[in-house]
Amino acid sequence: MVQTLTNIVIVGQGAIGLLWYHHLAQINIPLYVSLLASNQAQLTFAEQQAGQYKFTYHQQITAENFPLNYAQKADIQKADIILLCVKSFHIASALQQFSADISRQCKIILAHNGMGTFEEIKNIFPKKQAILTMLTTHGSLRDGPLNIIHTGLGHSDIGLLSGELSLVQQRELTHILNRALPKVNFHENILEKQWLKLAINCVINPITAINDINNGEVNQAKYAKQITSLLTEINAVSKKVGINFTLPTLQEMVSNVALATAQNCSSMRCDVLAGQRTEIDYINGYIHRLGQKYHVATPENSRLWQQVLNIN
Repeated sequence: MVQTLTNIVIVGQGAIGLLWYHHLAQINIPLYVSLLASNQAQLTFAEQQAGQYKFTYHQQITAENFPLNYAQKADIQKADIILLCVKSFHIASALQQFSADISRQCKIILAHNGMGTFEEIKNIFPKKQAILTMLTTHGSLRDGPLNIIHTGLGHSDIGLLSGELSLVQQRELTHILNRALPKVNFHENILEKQWLKLAINCVINPITAINDINNGEVNQAKYAKQITSLLTEINAVSKKVGINFTLPTLQEMVSNVALATAQNCSSMRCDVLAGQRTEIDYINGYIHRLGQKYHVATPENSRLWQQVLNIN
């Protein structure tokens, strides 16, 4: 395979951004990997040149120091892949800041929770521009600025949202990502995977955030009726866009994920505890908006959307 994807820019210095930056920077193939950080404008040239981050490998205790290569304008202009690992509500503004510098051949990958960002950014780029989404189950924790712990092994699903991607490009992209942080699967119909993850997030994220509990506690009997209501509404809305799940399938998936991540603090609960904005507008809020669009009642999703918005 002739390598054509050689310049990768990661946007976002959070848990997932640095997780991917680290693993891409460590693979033994010709790649130039750089990171565009939100606070980069406040750093002097000398501070950028001396940039470092700490990384703790999965099931290891001691953190190791690694050099951090900050992305410059020229890197964005030459980027073959731009991987956006920022909160859903920052996707559009981040892309608008440097969209003029992105080549038409660049592959743009969105990696965030929730849905609805594609609708916000699809008109920024030409129709042929390859825009993809990535869903990952890897656990990563930011234990301080530029300090990342790989807390759990998982997998990633990737697929095309719009634009053009040849079979050769698809295979090369998947190969690079798999060399960095396996296992990565490419899907012709990524929308179904997006909806499955959305359904899980619509349950675990708000319930853990509102009740200040770990993920595993969602499986308690007292939440069963609420979970059934949430998933019934999601199922009704998803059918309007051609996605068909069964309620038992969704219930089983939510229960399994809660069990597998039992001791984890959900991202939404972490945001609430830190007094930061959550992604609720792109999770239960997305269900609320689609419900309005297709005249499907979503009272429980709408209630949790508002409840999380009003926590802080």
